[in-house]
Amino acid sequence: MTVRVIIEAVGRTGLSAERVREVAGAHPAVLAHLQSADTASLIVGAAAALGHDPDERAQFRANVFDPLSNRGVELRGTLDRPEEAQVLPSAYRPNPQAEELQAAAAVLRADERFPAGDDVLIYQPMPPLADLENPDGTTTRRPTLGVYSPSGEAKHRIVAVDVAAGSVDWSPAGVSVLMHPGDCESHLPAPVESLRDRGGPDQVQLRVIDDDTELWSMIVVRPRASAPQNPGDGSGVELRNVRYRGRIVLRQAHVPILNVQYEEDGETYRDWQYEETRFSATGSDPVGWGWRICTQPPRTILERPDNDAGNFQGVAFHYADGELRIVSEIAAGWYRYASEWRLTDGGTIKPRFGFAGVRNPRTCMRHRHHVYWRLDFDVEGSANDVIEQFNDTGSAVPEGVPIVQEVARKRRAPARFWQVTDKTSGRGYQIHPGEHDNTTDPYGVADLWFLRHHPAELYDGNSGTKNQAMLNRFVNGESVSATNVVVWYAGHFRHDQNEPDQHQGHIVGPDLIPVS
Repeated sequence: MTVRVIIEAVGRTGLSAERVREVAGAHPAVLAHLQSADTASLIVGAAAALGHDPDERAQFRANVFDPLSNRGVELRGTLDRPEEAQVLPSAYRPNPQAEELQAAAAVLRADERFPAGDDVLIYQPMPPLADLENPDGTTTRRPTLGVYSPSGEAKHRIVAVDVAAGSVDWSPAGVSVLMHPGDCESHLPAPVESLRDRGGPDQVQLRVIDDDTELWSMIVVRPRASAPQNPGDGSGVELRNVRYRGRIVLRQAHVPILNVQYEEDGETYRDWQYEETRFSATGSDPVGWGWRICTQPPRTILERPDNDAGNFQGVAFHYADGELRIVSEIAAGWYRYASEWRLTDGGTIKPRFGFAGVRNPRTCMRHRHHVYWRLDFDVEGSANDVIEQFNDTGSAVPEGVPIVQEVARKRRAPARFWQVTDKTSGRGYQIHPGEHDNTTDPYGVADLWFLRHHPAELYDGNSGTKNQAMLNRFVNGESVSATNVVVWYAGHFRHDQNEPDQHQGHIVGPDLIPVS
């Protein structure tokens, strides 16, 4: 048996970020609302095409943000005439990008209070912003920066920088509460001055071929371009139009929601998943930077406990022993995450997510990570899928109970699993919880959601209390029998640095096992 892994660059639907910037910079309504003529500083995302039907595909939506005025707008229009797009005010407030962080770092280093020493390091902390509300109702945008001074009285300080005014707030309100005085984790973080994107395609067509048989075919989207791009959180490595042996099984698979919750003080964060960071990968780059077919297993921060460096940034592929790994490492402040998919020759899909961090004053406090996969099943097509729940009692053929209406579920018993199949052919996938996926607490809300597919339900809106996942707002009694269904699956991991084995259970995720 000879298995080949082939990747080819493919274009994206919608408008590129460069085209959106061009349209925004020449649109009078955009410039009037943003009150800015500095189009070079605008933060924009690629315009997402809306809908699946040919007529709907001509529609797009894109967000544009000006960090100087701290204002955003949404563009809505048609792909053939983007310059005529409707302009709407938007609450879109993206996280600081590399250029903005580097500008903030320059202001910080010029401040007279900046500590002396060649070993002082500036890194990106959490939260990413500490905006200041002004008496007149306006808000000043202020990226946060971490200052690591190994020989200083306080090893870590978190500051807020007003880039436009060139000023630094060394004690921003609500940012440094209950910070641990020492260091957590062992890796030094990469300084913000080293953050860069070396380009390369946003997505590729992946094919896994065994001799003359195509086992897998799909679009793989790298984290920096993953959906939902608005409000810009990303979703790690994203898979689209997943086919096994020529048959469609998943229309889209990704992680739109990633939360962390601290036990001592109740602080919570909604982490972003678009920021690719470095890891170790050896191999060739057949389509350019950011896509690597490896000759040996790639090593993220979970397998490389010595530093936060690496020779690669993007998505790596490695095939061995009947299984293909699709791997990337992403950063959110001082957190580091491994975003991974594993595909076996037999058709099993293993979504995986790993948790780690770099040296910081926070993660030594006990906290819980909550990761939410969105699995848009289109088994044999999009219109005829059914869902069953099984409680494995040891029977040779456990009996399934149909789920006919939208509902949220908890795992409760480890022997419980679920099944999504095409009603006519019986083909589909069983969803078996992973060993370390745990069961939700009140903050995590639930373990699974079974929903009817709606294009607008790609993201929960992040409008919940303390960043809590708001997926229950999609549960409204619609039928999920013989229709297009979406499954949200949550994994929950408790991180306590006092545990003897720090990497025990740091990777979570279910197994999707083929049926028929």
